[in-house]
Amino acid sequence: MISCTEFIPAYSELFSYLDETHGREEVNTFWKYLFEPSGSGIPLVNFVKKEGIRGCFSYWSGTLNEEAADFTMYLNEKAGWFQLVMHHCPSKGRLLELQKEIGVKPFRDYCLHCDSYRSAVAQIGLKYIYNFTGVDHAACSILIYDPKVFDGRVIVDSSTEIMERKASDNEYFHRDFHSSLNRGAEYLGEKYGPEELRAYLVRYTNNVYCKLIEQARKDGLGAIAEKIRDTYRREKAEDVLTLTCTEDRLDVAVSECPAVRHLHATGRTVSKWYRYTTEYVMQALADACGFRFTMDAYDEASGAASYHFTK
Repeated sequence: MISCTEFIPAYSELFSYLDETHGREEVNTFWKYLFEPSGSGIPLVNFVKKEGIRGCFSYWSGTLNEEAADFTMYLNEKAGWFQLVMHHCPSKGRLLELQKEIGVKPFRDYCLHCDSYRSAVAQIGLKYIYNFTGVDHAACSILIYDPKVFDGRVIVDSSTEIMERKASDNEYFHRDFHSSLNRGAEYLGEKYGPEELRAYLVRYTNNVYCKLIEQARKDGLGAIAEKIRDTYRREKAEDVLTLTCTEDRLDVAVSECPAVRHLHATGRTVSKWYRYTTEYVMQALADACGFRFTMDAYDEASGAASYHFTK
């Protein structure tokens, strides 16, 4: 399992993989698929259908606090406008950090994927303006307005609701990132088959886990064991993990996948391809470190799995 706390580099690497393998337009096609306002993917459309422009405030109140963003939001229903000012985006910010730490480059048009939110607000007749000034240092802003009401002026007055947060105010833990990875696996698997899904996940593993690979080559299976422990620690699901490690063998058993549990709890369909975000990643990790990997069992319904590594 790729933790929701590690989703952002997986996101960027998928965009880069599609661009390099199938061309830039394929990235746009994937974004349209991912943000398709059907209600089963990115859930903004459900909020705006129910609450109108207030749904923007409600939706981003949840996601940006869970992502520990540094932001200010404004809502003036009377004047028909909502504004989100991202002082520091945790997604782009994390990618810029990783570029410095391990040399992984963010997808060159990474921030453009957020423009795909406009398809949701357009369903109820709202307009969407995305200001990309500042994206090179992880800043941007969005203005969403009702053309039947908005007079073109953004005035903060007594009718304006304001939410301001610093990154330090919240813990970074956004479980719904599992949904986007699930849909990414579905897209690649259904459209291009298992070998392309494998190629993407091998790319992700080699690029993002490069320090872990270096450490495991030096220190052995214990480095991989600690990485797996950390994944479930970050997911607040240490209770589902049983792990036994010796010098020559690492055995892992997961009684229930926290990502699969979240997908079921939020009414999503778990892709038949989702299991490979564990299997192909662990296989790629073993290959890169000179170990052998075996997936012993996997339960589609719960994501329960057992697998082992050997020297």
